[in-house]
Amino acid sequence: GCVVIYIGGIAELFKTSKKEERLYLQKRKGFIKIALREGVDVIPVYLFGNTSVLSVLKTGILETMSRKMQMSVTYFWGKGFLPIPRDEKLLYVRGKPMGLPHIPEPTDADVNKWHAKYVDEVTRLFNQNKEKLPEYKHKKLFID
Repeated sequence: GCVVIYIGGIAELFKTSKKEERLYLQKRKGFIKIALREGVDVIPVYLFGNTSVLSVLKTGILETMSRKMQMSVTYFWGKGFLPIPRDEKLLYVRGKPMGLPHIPEPTDADVNKWHAKYVDEVTRLFNQNKEKLPEYKHKKLFID
């Protein structure tokens, strides 16, 4: 089986922009800890275009409410101001499985080591593939 986790969550939703790519990932290490503890592997992926197919209404109060309620409270739109994605090219890229070991009781050092490798691989995927879409050619990836 396979599980896909949107690691950035609500925090990342409110950081999206057409001008730059931001991943809310620096403090999100729990997925690595669980993967180590359960002995499952992680495959880094990057989806180009997800910040342009829909626009998101972002205001401080909506972000605050979303965080407190632990669910997104916002309006998003695409074609004709409806929640229908725009016809934009999407590009999904993935790396190789990272080869995480099974560590029943991972230490903070274990988690930090594998999280850093994950961040490095996502950054590499972004930089290696951004030239394939003209609107990403000059973008930089920020890891918050």
